[in-house]
Amino acid sequence: SMGSEALAAQLRTQLGVDDHGHTADGQLELRPVYCLGACACAPALQLDGQLHARVTPEKLSALLASCSKEAKC
Repeated sequence: SMGSEALAAQLRTQLGVDDHGHTADGQLELRPVYCLGACACAPALQLDGQLHARVTPEKLSALLASCSKEAKC
């Protein structure tokens, strides 16, 4: 909710995958979910079990960049 569609589109573009798809290296999977229980600080996403709140396009890009630098995200 609250901006998640734009972030999901950004993810699909940056990762080159569709919903329920994996990146070519198998490191990331894009899974849409109905609720993370974080509506008060939406848009939110979960990455490697950690909740990230009030995600902006810039914050999302930084999160993805940090994943590409790590062996596991």
